Amino acid sequence: MKILSLGHSSYLLEMTPGGGKPVRILADPWLSDYLIGDLMGRFPRIRIEPHALQPIHGIYLSHSHTDHLDPYSLLKLRQALDPSPTLLLPESLEHLEPLLGEYLPEMEIILLRQERETDFHGLKLGAFFNPELSATNEDDVMILTVETEEEVFLAEGDALMPLYDPATRRELAGRFGRAGVRTACFLTVKNEGDSTMNMLSAKDRQQRQELLGDNLEAAYAEVFDIYNALDDDPDELWGNPGLVRLITGQGICFPQELNADYNRILFPIRLEDRVRMEREVAAQFDSRHSIEELIPGRLHELSDGKLQSRSLAEEVTLLDEEKERHFDPESDLARSFPATPLLDEPRSADAQRARIAACLQERFLPWLIGARTPPLEHLLAAGKGEYRIRMRFGTSGSFEETDYLLSFARLSFHAVEASGKPDEAYWANDIEDVLDGKADEFSLCCREPLEARAQRLWRCLGLPYLNNDLIETKLRLHFERAARGETVDSWAKPYWLREES
Repeated sequence: MKILSLGHSSYLLEMTPGGGKPVRILADPWLSDYLIGDLMGRFPRIRIEPHALQPIHGIYLSHSHTDHLDPYSLLKLRQALDPSPTLLLPESLEHLEPLLGEYLPEMEIILLRQERETDFHGLKLGAFFNPELSATNEDDVMILTVETEEEVFLAEGDALMPLYDPATRRELAGRFGRAGVRTACFLTVKNEGDSTMNMLSAKDRQQRQELLGDNLEAAYAEVFDIYNALDDDPDELWGNPGLVRLITGQGICFPQELNADYNRILFPIRLEDRVRMEREVAAQFDSRHSIEELIPGRLHELSDGKLQSRSLAEEVTLLDEEKERHFDPESDLARSFPATPLLDEPRSADAQRARIAACLQERFLPWLIGARTPPLEHLLAAGKGEYRIRMRFGTSGSFEETDYLLSFARLSFHAVEASGKPDEAYWANDIEDVLDGKADEFSLCCREPLEARAQRLWRCLGLPYLNNDLIETKLRLHFERAARGETVDSWAKPYWLREES
């Protein structure tokens, strides 16, 4: 088994079925310097010529977030690869099949369905949904499995399986410990984004120091839950000496070419730290598996239950070195983002009012009632019988505000005069841009949010199954741009340049 890390969550997997030739699957190709969804940059930046990766038999897209499903990268691959690879889609993305077929017509599409085995050039492919029941913005992720008689590969992706659950551990232990398996790989994406975005929210050095301690404590608590013995019996999952747990990360960062100094304060917990923490805690519970870092730009070869080698890949050029983002808690660099909408431009307030009212009533209210985190009656009671969302119509230079009120007396959002402190507050332009596919849940990283207690509406708009139409609208917009020869840089960079101006 060979795994070439292309940075972030992207990798090229090579496995050889018995008596066959090597089969190569490229997962979640995001090859750009910018992210069209949250506008952030990536670390490390890479340069790669897709034809140098050939042959590629399949491209797996784990879910719809644009650091995993990037139209610009997909069109670039389509143009460079001959023959065209097969698109391997989790059935959670079946609604995107017409769109992908329109822009990638040469690529056959195979849908991977829940716990159904698919033969792919002699490999056994499988996929299943994260057994965790709580709703997240990653609910369309399916966990990928690839198997031969002697090897098992499982990519958790952004799903983050509940390893504190005995049934989950037993299922994984049975899969990795199947008779005949000599090497098993559990690839996990430990999202650096949580600690990174927390650091981005710090306004000064003092707040950054406080958040650092909180992040380390939370990370150790998560690792302890992963390895903590659940009963008195030996842990069959972590007691497997033929299991390699590979840890990769999501190097989303402040765009390097704009101000690389920001990356000195954004990564308090890097991959090498996470590997060290897991090894430390796993040793306390006498685990027998190995824990390794999946390093960008390196080819990792696994056999006989171990990582046998890690070598530089000639196909990949890294533009950034890990030392360039070593965390500096003493930095005086302070966040100073503008308090404006992402696109600070005048628009029709009347048209926005109609769209936002419909969104609140038809999309947000059903979610708010169904989510029950907390129950709606508790939410209203905590607000003395009402819940207030404020919309700011206009630009940073000239705007007016309207509140949308939900109450026990009237269980529907209705416009009222703005007063008091709102529970949530947004620029109308930003909400409209999400509805038009020009922004998404993560897009406010380069703007100062309006002061409020919560961002439930914003979070609701990022949930995939409530918003498949918004996902398709966003992806279509960027497929159209990519087909015209426009780049992701020309999309994302102006948002940051507006800030600097």
